[in-house]
Amino acid sequence: MKRILIPVDGSEPALNAVKALLDARRYDPVERVDLLAVQLPLQAGAFGSGLSQEEIDAYHQEEGEAALQAARDLLTQSGVPFETHILAGSPAETIARVADETGANEIFMGTRGLGSVSAFFMGSVATGVLSLTDLPITLVK
Repeated sequence: MKRILIPVDGSEPALNAVKALLDARRYDPVERVDLLAVQLPLQAGAFGSGLSQEEIDAYHQEEGEAALQAARDLLTQSGVPFETHILAGSPAETIARVADETGANEIFMGTRGLGSVSAFFMGSVATGVLSLTDLPITLVK
């Protein structure tokens, strides 16, 4: 059985990747799904008056939870076991690294995101992931 990584940003294409995985599992059983929300990193002292690292971490966590919610709901309703991950970093590099760390056999991802992290799933991210991993990647609009 497969372990699948699905990066999500709360956008419709990201949710479509989850739906595509749910359709595909009828033919190819899935052991577990790892949902990943990657936040572009903010730096302490950013935005004039400055944010503490704790405030930045809380912001990343809150935005990541929001990005994961719809995908989490779909997987829960479908009875598919999953784990969630919220990280800050370069999207393509973080996706490839987490795929390796979680032992993913495949990545399902949306091709264009319009969620809280602008340009998260643009073609450049998909292209970057393709160049950073040898895993099969299913791209979904």
